[in-house]
Amino acid sequence: MSRRISILGIILVFATMFLIAGAVSAADYHEAPMLADKVAAGELPPVAERLPEEPLVEQPLESIGVYGGTLRRGITGPNDHNSYVRWVYDSLVRFSQDGNSTYPHLIKSLEPNEDYTVWTFNMLKGAKWSDGSPFTSADIMFWFHDYYTNPDLAPAKLPWLYNDDGSLVEVTAPDDYTVVFTFKDPITTVPMEVAAMDNRDNLVPMFLPSAYLKQFHAKYTDVDKLNQMAKEQSFENWKQLFENKQAPFRNPERPVMAAWMSVTTINDPIYTLVRNPYYPIVDTEGNQLPYIDQINFVTYQSTDALNMAVIQGELDMQDRHVVMQNYPALVEQAEKTGKYEVRLWPTFGGVDAALSVNYYYDKDPDYMKLFQNHDFRVALSLGIDREEIIQSAFLGVGEARQPVPRNTSPYYPGDEYAYKYTEFDQAKANEILDGLGMTKRDSEGFRLMPDGSRCMIEIAYVPQFANWGDIAQMISEDWRGIGIDGVVVENERTNHFAKRDSNELMTEIWNEDTTGFPFTGAPKFDPRTSPGICVATGARTWINSGGKEGYEPNADFKRIMEIIDTAKRVSPDKQAELGKELFRIWAEGCYEIGIAGLTPLVQGVAVINVNLKNVPASNELGNDWPLRTPGNARTEQFYFAK
Repeated sequence: MSRRISILGIILVFATMFLIAGAVSAADYHEAPMLADKVAAGELPPVAERLPEEPLVEQPLESIGVYGGTLRRGITGPNDHNSYVRWVYDSLVRFSQDGNSTYPHLIKSLEPNEDYTVWTFNMLKGAKWSDGSPFTSADIMFWFHDYYTNPDLAPAKLPWLYNDDGSLVEVTAPDDYTVVFTFKDPITTVPMEVAAMDNRDNLVPMFLPSAYLKQFHAKYTDVDKLNQMAKEQSFENWKQLFENKQAPFRNPERPVMAAWMSVTTINDPIYTLVRNPYYPIVDTEGNQLPYIDQINFVTYQSTDALNMAVIQGELDMQDRHVVMQNYPALVEQAEKTGKYEVRLWPTFGGVDAALSVNYYYDKDPDYMKLFQNHDFRVALSLGIDREEIIQSAFLGVGEARQPVPRNTSPYYPGDEYAYKYTEFDQAKANEILDGLGMTKRDSEGFRLMPDGSRCMIEIAYVPQFANWGDIAQMISEDWRGIGIDGVVVENERTNHFAKRDSNELMTEIWNEDTTGFPFTGAPKFDPRTSPGICVATGARTWINSGGKEGYEPNADFKRIMEIIDTAKRVSPDKQAELGKELFRIWAEGCYEIGIAGLTPLVQGVAVINVNLKNVPASNELGNDWPLRTPGNARTEQFYFAK
């Protein structure tokens, strides 16, 4: 394989939106007035001393910005910490705005050896945390040895850090500015893995402020002292204390490398961030980023209240939690007031609403038998009037399709699979169900199970992010035409995830926010990873228990796991072919029933203050969870026009 290998458009020779320092001389560095005042008062060193020896240089999207201003965003409370994660996108490597490449962020470079078994992180000499302490290899080593591999803290596993034999990658630091990851097997996806760092909702970047956090870690501080400290702060033990102290949105004292640092907590009515005076990135004219002084995350008690604030123009940029159904009202108000504009960022993945069928639902053996029957799942798919749903729930935007990537992806399996089983054909669906022996019906026309009870399938959803409840209700109404009683169940988010993990969901509606990344992070198609959907929870249990619990994966799931493992070791061309095979299996198996895709349903309706600049236009931003949207828009280069 060539050293200059392009992995699905995600290049190892990083994108040119970042230039290695040297393009701007130290004499040309500039800073925000609020920081210049602190320098003059002796509270901060000069900007040239706060920046690395060779700061990264970022090309603004449209124009060099101006300093100042407070940007307002909305959140739904303390559990909405992903709003912070997405905004700052604090990672050693980032995805580009369009999602098709990666570039170094907070590091100078990431380089592989010839056979892709060794990856070297070259750090920025002189980079500093927000408190002015050095940012060095010790901070990556602390994350790996004292957090990630610590059995007491035990975060969710990152599959890419493990060799084929199950052993852990070797991580060493030859000096203060070099970290080396050594694998036994070739792995070509490291830049994407680092950029995604998809550890579900318990996100911790692969670097931590070691000098600060050691005082809360049992390896470096007496455990009895820590447990007493934890008790005094209303925590059960030092582990809970540590997790609280390492989370920037809960602990303003925790140093960060992000463009902004916390001064309040996410538990406060207004969660406030202010610029980090040591942020190691400048624009092409030497202006230290970010341009915006302060970010205010305003707490709203409900999604409805937040959306009302958006419509009334009370927020400067909001995408998260904006309900697509409000799009007409938003456009009307934008035209009336001239205060903001509305942009549409379609989902990077292929599907924005999909119905997952729990293949291993074992609360009732009769339903498990049905759900494992391919023809039954096909019948459920054919029984759905997707065009009606698109017109009603998606305002006519999008198309009926299965959960496969969009046609610009190298993983796209072809139209045959993208649209497989998406036609509305209840006559065919009824024929299939009759052929399965489900011919007996009750007085209301619903088919009966072997025990004489009505065939009732729960359709679970979470009310955040999208109008999935409306979609579920329309599916339920459609299924009446094939004799299936769809029972719509709304779950609180945390409870929903708990039910998913314990294999209690029959079906669920979710979006495919990781479809475009089947080989990165924790892909939803892989039964071994934390389930992002309920399809194969039982198989995951079997795998994690060594076959003692749960259910052995079927042939398709086994092949998918083989594909994922192989794809991380091979050239881009082979990787693309494997991706196509994976999605052919997925679509043909109808394990997850796609409803509609290529819409801005999930965080894709963006309401933006007309004075906010350098924000990507409609259809120009990759919108997805691994991309940390809107973080991949490079929020640090947004600015308010004067």
